[in-house]
Amino acid sequence: MSRTPIPRTLQLALTGVRELSIIATPPVDRLAVRTFISPFDDVLVREALLRERYRGGQSFYVCPRIDDIEEASAFLRQHVPEVKFIVAHGQLAATELEARMAAFYDGQYDVLLSTAIVESGLDIPAANTLIVHRADMFDLVSSINCAAALGARKSALMRSSRFPPTAR
Repeated sequence: MSRTPIPRTLQLALTGVRELSIIATPPVDRLAVRTFISPFDDVLVREALLRERYRGGQSFYVCPRIDDIEEASAFLRQHVPEVKFIVAHGQLAATELEARMAAFYDGQYDVLLSTAIVESGLDIPAANTLIVHRADMFDLVSSINCAAALGARKSALMRSSRFPPTAR
């Protein structure tokens, strides 16, 4: 099932109008996405971002709202000062957003700190780690689309959703 028709196909499958097809194995030379869901942990986020950086890759750090970006930015500056990150969201001017995305694509930054704009179909071959800030604020479709931004590469992938300590 591709990510484009997910809501309609899922609805048709759940109502019994149509059967749900499942692709259980990744294509040749590609690994499945490993997903970890846990309460927010500074050390785990730091380790995930640094692991990706040291292997020469890049990461997405996705926030549900633009208002959350400042908090995430402060976290990255304080807890992961080794990574270079750039902020991108839909309220930036189109030329500014394009310039920032091009800089990230060209490898000038280790982390793209953004809103869910990554679910719109980005293809960043070096980005193999996704940290979802306040994952409890994303719906199922947004979560699937954000994970799809990682794509399926020959290198190991990780999707990590982080809930705030008080969320259950």
